[in-house]
Amino acid sequence: MDSRLPSNADLVEYSAALPWREIEQQKRKFNQTLAQALSETPGDSLPVERLSEAVGVPVTTYYDDGDARGGNVILAEINGRRHVLGAVVSARYRGKKSFLQSVVPYNFNPSVNHTNIHETDDPVTRMRSLGAEIELGLVNHDGGAPSEAQVQNYIRVYREHAHRLGISPQVDREAGQYQVEAHIAPVIGYQKTRAALGGILTALAASSQETGLLTTILPTYPVNSDFKLTEDPKVQTAVDLMLEVNGFFPEYAQRLAEAHERYHVPAGSCNYVQMFRIQGCHIHIDLGGRSEALGLLTFYTMLRSASAIANAAVLKGGPFVNGTCDPERLCTREYLRGVTVTGRYLELPTSPHLSPQGLERYAALLRLERVNAPGRAMLYDDELGEMISVMHNPIGRVRPDLATSKRICTLESTGMPACISASRMAAVLTDFEYSHVVIEHYFRRHGCDLEPMANNRLMWAVLGPLDRETFLRLQDASDRECTDVVIVTATGQEMRLSEFYELKRKFMHRALLEVDSVDITPRDIDDVYVSLTRMLEPPSGYQAQTIHQFVADPKLKSTGNWGQILKNAFLEAGGVPGAHQPDIVMKIVYQINDALRTRYLSGVGTHSSD
Repeated sequence: MDSRLPSNADLVEYSAALPWREIEQQKRKFNQTLAQALSETPGDSLPVERLSEAVGVPVTTYYDDGDARGGNVILAEINGRRHVLGAVVSARYRGKKSFLQSVVPYNFNPSVNHTNIHETDDPVTRMRSLGAEIELGLVNHDGGAPSEAQVQNYIRVYREHAHRLGISPQVDREAGQYQVEAHIAPVIGYQKTRAALGGILTALAASSQETGLLTTILPTYPVNSDFKLTEDPKVQTAVDLMLEVNGFFPEYAQRLAEAHERYHVPAGSCNYVQMFRIQGCHIHIDLGGRSEALGLLTFYTMLRSASAIANAAVLKGGPFVNGTCDPERLCTREYLRGVTVTGRYLELPTSPHLSPQGLERYAALLRLERVNAPGRAMLYDDELGEMISVMHNPIGRVRPDLATSKRICTLESTGMPACISASRMAAVLTDFEYSHVVIEHYFRRHGCDLEPMANNRLMWAVLGPLDRETFLRLQDASDRECTDVVIVTATGQEMRLSEFYELKRKFMHRALLEVDSVDITPRDIDDVYVSLTRMLEPPSGYQAQTIHQFVADPKLKSTGNWGQILKNAFLEAGGVPGAHQPDIVMKIVYQINDALRTRYLSGVGTHSSD
């Protein structure tokens, strides 16, 4: 059947022309020699002769004009055909790093496909460790943005609490002055993931109590803000890039102006990056055999499926932006994504090896200075008449560029919002693991041919790709309705979220039984999907109606429509949707933090919003 994926014939032909073992050997020797060269003289030129001698074939660059300041792609060849060893961004995005220090190895192996993946160091399908980062905002009790000193103190305190709780202490700065990102260490399974997330929320609540900074664990930063960004040079160059790229498209200037008006932002005080204040739960999962084709298949199916839509809807809920409650939406994240052209929908990443003109497109974005990281050059889009990277697309990324000794390659979902419910996030993350197991097993049997999947109507319904119009329409519907949305599967079935997860539960019981190499019990499956249906439609018929009930009530927590609960709390406090009422939005933030302390700190030291 027709798709944007490479055909199996193309995959096999490529592998025959460039054997995967030779590519692996060349990459290992390149990476080792590059590391040695860096330890000696991290200069501004590529030691081509030394690398060529080590790799055993000529090492070249896509652009051979001698411009060490320009972005470039580093190549080797086998049987007269080139493949990517690494890439480098232009000097504009290198900061204080030299050319050599800025070279990022390209870890995907384009010759690993369904016919040979069993020969690699990943011979069978298995549960793969999943990691995630949760973006969240910080705000002072008076509604003001925190200073850098306050944020750094919060990070220090969080790490201390995380160490005591035995969870990952890693927390990073984000682009906004008000924003940080907490990490979930790679774990497997629903119970372990939920425990890790519970630990994170406990550490966040304790850190807020100790530092006086309140957390805003919502899909967007909700409160009135000066929109200040951090002073990090990487952030500033990213801002320059986004301003330049958006400047190509007058319609996006109009979108930004409309967002300013909608959320009462003074004209000229907030650019595309400052308005782009979304907060997500980014999910990473390893790709077997470093297979580029597996990454493309998983992106094209799982991340664009009804499962992706349903999971996002489960986590959505945040109608507030800049002290304003949106008059139409219960979640504003995707609206804010839409203010920048870099947030456009992406059907499929560009492969430098397996896509038509893929290498030319990949190299062009690097040389044109339209990406600030090599991996983002795979997110190529030219549908509006200019070559750009849709680095903030609502689906995800494939990542060949993670700087680890294990040369890990991942699939990254960027479509999931941050959520205050550990149970909901844990269920979504574990569903992501299970879905990936099924897709990897499918790839090993069928490659990138979607016809067998389409013939399995149950699999097509839960993991088959939605067309662009349906995907975007359902995203918009769930922004307006959150968990009350009716979704449409790739088979055209319409159903409530609870009905969808019951369908997926039955599918997973069958599909995972076929994967002999994976030890997932029926109880493990039910833990995820029964929990989801219980949260969406509790058998008791009672659902959370207030923030306290959703967060802290032992009988009602994680039930109900979170977006509607937040909006109702705003209305009960005297709020008027569409009006600029930062004081009332802050009352909601107080209620959220009170509920977090009640649940995770036994009610000690709660703050009154009065």
